[in-house]
Parts: sequence; structure tokens; C-alpha cells
Amino acid sequence: MFAGNKIIYGLLISLGLCTVIPVIAADGVVVVANLDTPALNEDDLQRIYMGKVVEINGRPIVPVNLNKGNTLRSTFMQLVMAQDDDKFIAYWTVRRYIGKGTPPREFATVEAQMDFLRATPGAVGYVDESTDNRRGVKTLLKRP
Repeated sequence: MFAGNKIIYGLLISLGLCTVIPVIAADGVVVVANLDTPALNEDDLQRIYMGKVVEINGRPIVPVNLNKGNTLRSTFMQLVMAQDDDKFIAYWTVRRYIGKGTPPREFATVEAQMDFLRATPGAVGYVDESTDNRRGVKTLLKRP
């Protein structure tokens, strides 16, 4: 590396302009669902959250999300959806504009989401791996 490049690199680091690596929560994410929801794999989940699948075996599937900016939502997007939240939001902005559906319903808290999952047949959401109150829902997928 040339001396000039070292100086530029040093300046970028000191100014904080280098690429920031996204921080993933220490705990993983667990995809959970209402007890009557059929088994789903990762590919199914991705297609459901992208609005490409709305029912399985004749049963409606209702994906839910946490609000934008939630750390657990970011972790879910990275570990399960394999994309960042901005791309997900942009995708749904276009889909809604052209009349191809609406994005998953959003909840402010995990507790509110869990209440909805327990009460809604076919509902699918996610919790932090350390969440110990998964009573009334079933686990579909775990990502460390």
C-alpha cells in the first residue's frame, strides 16, 4: 500500500466513513407460529414474507413483523430473509403500489406479536432465542 493510501485510509477510519458491519443480536431468532400453522421451511417463510405465498394446503398464512428499527427485526431479516430491511421495505412499497398485496402487519413489541400469533390461525412471526414464554405457539425454525 502506498503511503498516500495509508493516510487516506487512516482519515476514513478516524472519520467513521468505512463500511459498518451490521450488528446481530447475541441471541438468534426463532420463527414461531400459531399451533394450527403447517410446518414451513426457510424457503416457504421467505416466499410468505415476500407475499408470494398467502396460503398452504388451503389454509391462510398471516406473516407478522416487528416495527422498523427493531433490532430483532433486523436480525430476522439477515438470518432468515437473507436481506436487509431497507430492501424489504422498498420491495413492499413497489408491490403495494402496483396492487400486489400489503406487507406483513407490524407490532411494536414481541408481547403484542405473541398475543396475535396465539389468537390468529395461520399467523407466523419471530422471537429472540432467549424468549422463554413460547407457550401457545410452535417453533418452525431456529437461527443462531
